[in-house]
Amino acid sequence: MSSPTRVAIIGAGIGGLTLARILQLRNSPHISFAIYESDSDASTRGALGGSLDLKYESGQRAMKDAGLHAEFLKLSRPVGDHMRILDKTGKVHHEETDTGTGFYNPEIDRRQLRALILDSLEPGTVQWGHKATLVRRDPATGKYTVEFASGATEGDFDIIVGADGAWSRVRPLVCDAKPIYSGITFLETKIDMAQNPQFGPLVGEGAMFALGDGKGVLAQHNSGGLMMLYSALRVPEEWATTSAVARAETAAEKISLMLEHFEGWDERIQDLIRAGQDPVVRPIYALPPDLAPRPQTDSVVLLGDSGHLMSPFAGEGVNLAMADAADLAKTLVSGKPLEKYEKLMRNRANGCAKESATNLKIFFGEDAAAAVAKMFRMPPGVAYLIKPYFYIRSFFV
Repeated sequence: MSSPTRVAIIGAGIGGLTLARILQLRNSPHISFAIYESDSDASTRGALGGSLDLKYESGQRAMKDAGLHAEFLKLSRPVGDHMRILDKTGKVHHEETDTGTGFYNPEIDRRQLRALILDSLEPGTVQWGHKATLVRRDPATGKYTVEFASGATEGDFDIIVGADGAWSRVRPLVCDAKPIYSGITFLETKIDMAQNPQFGPLVGEGAMFALGDGKGVLAQHNSGGLMMLYSALRVPEEWATTSAVARAETAAEKISLMLEHFEGWDERIQDLIRAGQDPVVRPIYALPPDLAPRPQTDSVVLLGDSGHLMSPFAGEGVNLAMADAADLAKTLVSGKPLEKYEKLMRNRANGCAKESATNLKIFFGEDAAAAVAKMFRMPPGVAYLIKPYFYIRSFFV
């Protein structure tokens, strides 16, 4: 009997974990895998990220394949279709509270989703504290060895899966493309709604986008009375490290300096920025949206941001990573050529990446509030059929 195909999954984000869960559930005797993560333990990034909308055809499909859909629904919140579009003066250009379209995508916090999948894995599945620094192939055997920052190595792998995100160490093996700065940088903060109930009417029950002057204040409710706020600017790439906001030593100073960029905006919107806590500067990067599917001449594949990093303005990031994981799991278990997965993943991602790039220009373009409101007022059936779906309600993926 031949030995099982050995797979190394590099990265334990939601995409890598979803792949691991589905492979364990399938329990194929032809596949064995290990998953390596640079984080020291499961709690390292437990509080990171905002709320996610899982779409029926991608994220929810993967949760069904992972046998976790019922548990996901218990944790999710029915506010994915609640959204308000404002301009800098606070004028409401568009509002939705119950679309009734049938395209409902329930929300869940990123930390909750990751914990749900992680807790479903067999103990010891994730090898924590393993930061991959190099993957090399033995030309004589065709096998792969992974080197880690600790100096340790693991070898004899038949397939390498790059699930290690935007700055993937696996991507250079198969692709020369590098993330490109989108022109937009966020200051991410958190607001405790128990202490700031006055923001409820302004934001509504779901997400709010206040747009103008090439800037934006983007708010979204999370679980536990938390609101995530993203103050967005169109600034040069170096702003994220050299600006007064980036170099400020205290959280209060960062927020105060950020407020200067929104002088003249509605006072309620400025108050949202003022109420933020734990500010983090986040420049937004994306891979080129027109990468071609490559002939599968090796046994290295990518999923999620490592393969198709894009700005969050299509609401597809986590959904694509989970769809990738579900499709790759099927490919591995069935023994079909990896090239089939590569073509499916790449064509699907390129369409979403182009949508994301287009939407970013609209959100930070001229008369943005009116333009985005017009986009959302398209008949839902038409928006669905022509794709992009325009479901930026799942913005914070």
